[in-house]
Amino acid sequence: MSDFFHTYGSVYGATGYGAYGNNRQKKNTNSVKGAAGVRQDMEGNAKAAGAGQGGRYRKTESASQEADIGEGKEGVEGNRTQEWMEQIAERKREIVEKVRRGETEPSIPIGAASFTYKQWNKLMQRVDRAIEDMQERIQAEEEEAKTVKVKKKEAGSISKEMLEELLGIEIKGEGVLAGGSLFGQIGSGERMALDNAYYSIQPAGSGLFRITDKKTGMEYTFAEAGCSLKQDKSSGRIFLMPSGDYAQTGSVLAADETLVSSMAQYFGVESLETGVLSGYSFSRNEETGIEIMIPQGMEGRKAYMLFQSREDVEAYERLAQTYQAVYPNLAQNEAMAKFYAGLEVEGLCHRTATGILYTNADGVGYADENNPEKNWWLSLQEQTGQTYEMLLGMLDDIKKEGKDIGDMGEWQERLERKQLEYEVLEKEWGVWDS
Repeated sequence: MSDFFHTYGSVYGATGYGAYGNNRQKKNTNSVKGAAGVRQDMEGNAKAAGAGQGGRYRKTESASQEADIGEGKEGVEGNRTQEWMEQIAERKREIVEKVRRGETEPSIPIGAASFTYKQWNKLMQRVDRAIEDMQERIQAEEEEAKTVKVKKKEAGSISKEMLEELLGIEIKGEGVLAGGSLFGQIGSGERMALDNAYYSIQPAGSGLFRITDKKTGMEYTFAEAGCSLKQDKSSGRIFLMPSGDYAQTGSVLAADETLVSSMAQYFGVESLETGVLSGYSFSRNEETGIEIMIPQGMEGRKAYMLFQSREDVEAYERLAQTYQAVYPNLAQNEAMAKFYAGLEVEGLCHRTATGILYTNADGVGYADENNPEKNWWLSLQEQTGQTYEMLLGMLDDIKKEGKDIGDMGEWQERLERKQLEYEVLEKEWGVWDS
């Protein structure tokens, strides 16, 4: 996603989305608290901490009374005061350590966990590094292929067509694998800032460059060493896709030949080649009309929103405003409202009259706008794209039958009917366990 909503990108990793964390209790319908109950969480944690030390208080007091009974009441009270001061000092140290580790940020529920912005970015970095490692291996094969010239095809050797089908990529020339990476096509010379009727391309420092799409008004920031131009064979459309540590937001820019030539001018090269886009499917959100791009095998986990017109942007902004107006307790600010709007566009959350329903590859959950005691989350034991599609089918059935999609019993009945194993997870809403 663009810098328009830079913090909440469209990449959602293996943890998926939702509302709860990892403290599990099998088929236990104990309620979880909402974001509105964070203050109660803090008081509860303080009581829990006191309870955890209660045994020590009692043992110390008992031992003091038995061994030093002659010292009188003042000695006992002195011991108690000293222990309380120690507990207060320990709590202060915990708070200081949380501040030092940067764990005092707001935390947003994502699937079976809850993440601060920094923790989410770190998780996305790990996912993107894994993808980048795969791309680097392909690039290494490209370099090796450049040095190899096959003089004669031997019997039983692998053909170019076989490799293309196996790897899902196009092989150009003498076996060079075409990835469309900018890194191998641009030099280190001076960048020429560009501004025309369609795009503005400006240096952003530290090896980054910023593109403003004047058609949509959106801004995108990419790393020179971490992005590729990919072309979809079936439609001919071109996409500028980030990778590596700079792909945390998952921003993908639906490009065109004008942008490609403008980028070549910016980098001072004659032309830029595109790689072949494979392993993605496309769909469109019915309400907003925004198109999404989904990596195969990542259904219900990861998707990219494609803003291709000003109408797309305005529809997204209207949806975010709806979340902030209808669910002020759940979408407490503009950033969270846009986060929920992005989830809905990608088919991962659904509005109800009283709250928000989450569906992803991990399971299904519900967050109530006014009563956090009604929140729940069902985590599937088998977490795949196939089970995600089954959840969407169940959602359609519940709607057709006129039932409440926020009723946990309706979902439990259907999961058990399909013989899908699940767990009810307990997690205090919006609170990150350090």
